Amino acid sequence: MPTSLAQTDTAAGQTRWKSHEEPPLTRETFEALCAFEIPCLRIKGFATDAECDELVAAMDRVGLNKTYKVPGLVQPPRYVGLTQFEKRQESKEAYFAEVEQAWREHEAVLSHMRWNPFERMWALMRDLYPEHSLTLAEEPGYGRYYAGIIRETSGGGTLHADVTMYSARDYMISQVASQITWNFFASHVEGEGGKTTLHNRPYRVQTAPGGKVEIEGFSRAYVDGAETHIYTPAKGDVVMFNSHNPHEWTAVEQGQRRMGVSTYIGRMPDGDFIYWS
Repeated sequence: MPTSLAQTDTAAGQTRWKSHEEPPLTRETFEALCAFEIPCLRIKGFATDAECDELVAAMDRVGLNKTYKVPGLVQPPRYVGLTQFEKRQESKEAYFAEVEQAWREHEAVLSHMRWNPFERMWALMRDLYPEHSLTLAEEPGYGRYYAGIIRETSGGGTLHADVTMYSARDYMISQVASQITWNFFASHVEGEGGKTTLHNRPYRVQTAPGGKVEIEGFSRAYVDGAETHIYTPAKGDVVMFNSHNPHEWTAVEQGQRRMGVSTYIGRMPDGDFIYWS
């Protein structure tokens, strides 16, 4: 991977990315992602066209029955599953009360498919780090998390960061040393719509002990002057990036759809990995 001399974002003391290429998934590139050294990586050809079409058909057959609560979006993302982020203002009990139903909805979609994008991703990660475990996150006293958002994000996404140290302080997932998101795209998008902008300014906010930090809807002044990288979704590809970097995406052009799946992969302090949504 080509590198250049490190440059610093003087506004925040953040080292500039070493490259704006979108390299494939290797141990080296995954480590670079965790260390905020590159904006993203891309797994090209993660799925075939036929597999992509099968996923979209399954989504349409079962139906995307939930909608993200995103102020200001005319067409917020619709999805199957459950996100801890959407429950961050509620109790831990409220989140875990919905986990098993979310898994049933997840299985309903996958039952119409001959392949499983989530298991395919877990296999890649386990091959990459055979000395470490990769398991579904479990909360002591509550049980397993949900993992596997199946969604349409055609209407765009507002500026936000995904940082469990702020959004899930009372959950075990807040203990991760790195938080990586992977996004699989199952539909073709043309034109200028549907592109994601990543801002090289990991979200960090000073707060009093026990204070609340909002990770969505924060002032755009936080990313003013930050280095940016824009990636384009491609049918059949997975894009991975460090979710602590603020990010946003534009709505697709009329008549197009931005369909896919996503979860987080977190590295624990001992080097083992967990996943959740």
